[in-house]
Amino acid sequence: MTPSVIAGPILVGGIGLPWLRDLDFGTQFIVRVEHEPWPDGVLLEDLSYAAHRVLHRLQEIVPSKVVLVGAMPRDVDPPGTIRRYTLDLTPPPPQEVHERLTESVGGIIDLDHTLAVVRHWGAFPDDTTVIEVEPADRSFGLGFSDPVEQVVDEVLRLVREEIGTPEVVR
Repeated sequence: MTPSVIAGPILVGGIGLPWLRDLDFGTQFIVRVEHEPWPDGVLLEDLSYAAHRVLHRLQEIVPSKVVLVGAMPRDVDPPGTIRRYTLDLTPPPPQEVHERLTESVGGIIDLDHTLAVVRHWGAFPDDTTVIEVEPADRSFGLGFSDPVEQVVDEVLRLVREEIGTPEVVR
């Protein structure tokens, strides 16, 4: 008989820039959905802090799957566009990691910084998905723009699909 392998938790992490309307999507998304019913073994966390701290958190909990949610201005899609992709775990070039880590330690917090730094040290599991929204309003303040507000439920549906519970667990 082979011993069973206990998989780590599934981490749903939100990354956002606090107080910057749509750019705070990941943080506010977690706040909105954390009181919903979730299956055992699913952790919801605000990961809106320096990339090296996210790295340490991932090394601490060793998740079997990660779903990251945030808003990134790519300026290639209309505001409110949702992009979902499996993260390419190939480490970025060392110069990019150095720049991103330096900026992160200095207080720059966004999805791209976290992805670069954590990929460099190989802390993401093979099963890592990113769900990002194209922001419309990048100004200081609270609340989402209309195009981003309109996709919150769809992002929740995609997260639930990623973790294997497309329906609300009651």
